[in-house]
Amino acid sequence: MYRLQLISFFSIGILLGWLSIIPPLSAQTVSTATVIDTARVSLPQLEQQFLDRNFQLLAQRYQIDIADAAITQAGLRPNPNLWFQGNLYNPNTKKFLQYAPPTQADRAAGQYNSGYYAVQLQQVILLAGKRSKLVALAESNKSLARLAFRDIMRTLHYQLYTTYANLYYDLQALRLFEDELERQQRLLESYRIALRTGGVAPYEVTRLEVALRDLQANSASYRAQVADGQATLRVLLRQPGRTFILPVELPPLRTSLPDLAIALDSAQTNRPDIGLSQEQINNAERSVTLEKARRTPDLTTGLYFEKYSNAYDNFTGFQLAMDLPVRNRNQGAIRSAETTLKSVTSGLENQQTIVQSDVLNAYDKLNTYYDQFNARPEGYLDRIQNISVEATKAYNSRTIGLLDYLDKIRTYQQAQLNNITLQNNLFNTQQLLNFTTNTRFF
Repeated sequence: MYRLQLISFFSIGILLGWLSIIPPLSAQTVSTATVIDTARVSLPQLEQQFLDRNFQLLAQRYQIDIADAAITQAGLRPNPNLWFQGNLYNPNTKKFLQYAPPTQADRAAGQYNSGYYAVQLQQVILLAGKRSKLVALAESNKSLARLAFRDIMRTLHYQLYTTYANLYYDLQALRLFEDELERQQRLLESYRIALRTGGVAPYEVTRLEVALRDLQANSASYRAQVADGQATLRVLLRQPGRTFILPVELPPLRTSLPDLAIALDSAQTNRPDIGLSQEQINNAERSVTLEKARRTPDLTTGLYFEKYSNAYDNFTGFQLAMDLPVRNRNQGAIRSAETTLKSVTSGLENQQTIVQSDVLNAYDKLNTYYDQFNARPEGYLDRIQNISVEATKAYNSRTIGLLDYLDKIRTYQQAQLNNITLQNNLFNTQQLLNFTTNTRFF
C-alpha cells in the first residue's frame, strides 16, 4: 500500500509538471490555422467596408436610379407621326417612282401619270392630365425605391453588427475551451503514464477521456459557429474567400435604457417599413387617379397634304381622331386599382401594430438582460477567476481528488461561458432595439 501511495504521488508530480507548462492561446492562432490572411478589423472599419462593397446595397441604389429614369420617361410627350404616300410603279407608263410634274399634255387630258404624293403629320395629345399623373406615379415609385433601400440598409446593418459581436464572443468562448482542452490533454497524458505504473485506476483515465471528448465537442461547436460568422461577413463585405476577419473590440456596454415612449415614437417615425406602407397608400391613390384619367380617350390631331388629289391640286386638310368610350371605359383597371388601395390601407395599420410589438419585445428582452447583468454581486468576475486558481492549488496540495478538481474546473468554465453569453446577449439586444426603432440609441 505504501508503495502504491508513493507511485501515486510520483504520478501526480508528473501531472503537475504537465499542467504548469501551458502555452497561451490567442484567437488568431485558434481560428486562422487554415487560412492565408488575417484581417484585424474594428467595427467602424467593418461598417465602412460594408457601405462601400455590399452587393445588395449597390443593387438597391441602382433601383433608385432606375426609378429616377422612369420619372424622366413619364414626363416625355408622345412623338409626332409622319406619314408619306407615293407611287412606286405606274403600270400605264411602266416606270418606277415618277414624281416629276406631269406634262402639259397629261394635264390637258386629265391624266396624272407622275407627280402624285401625299404627306400626313399626326400628334397624339394626352387628355385628362395623364402625363402629369404618370409623373406623379413615377415619383411615388422612386420614393418606394428609396424607402426599400433604407429598409435593406437597416436590416443588413443589424446583421453586420450582430454577426461581428457573435464572432467576437464565440472566439472568446472558443479560447476558453481550447485552453482547458490543452490542460486536459496534458493531464490525460500524465494519467496514462501513471496508469502504466499502477499509480491510478483505469476508470480515472476513462473519466478524463470522457471529459476530454466533451471539451472537444464544445470546441468543435464553437469552431462551426465561427465558420458561419466568417461566411456571413464574407458575403456582407464581398471579402476574398481565404481572408479571416478577426474582430478587434466592441464598444463598451452601456446599461442605460431609453424611455419606452421615446422608443415607440422613434420607431413609428423612423422605421422605413412604416414609410413604405404609407407610401404604398400614396402610390395606390395615384394609380387610381391615373386609371380614372384613362377613361378619357386621347386626341389625335393631324395635318394632311395631297398633291393632285381627287378634290383639287395641292389639297391641304386637318384631322381630328378620338376613340369613342362606348364599351371600354377602363372599368377593370379602375376596380383593380381601387381594390389595391383598400388592401394597402389596411396593411398600414397592421404594420404599425407589428412595429409596436417589435419594440416592446426588444425592450422587454433588454430589461431582462439588464436585470441579470446588474444582479451580479460585487467582485463576481474576480471570484470566478479564483475558482480555477484555487482548484489548481488545492489539487496541487492533494487536498481534493481528481473528480473534485474536474467539477470545480467545469464550474469555472460554465461561469465564464455564462458571462460571455450574457455580454453577447446584451450587445445583440441593444442592437435589436436600434433595429426595431431605426434609431441609434446604443
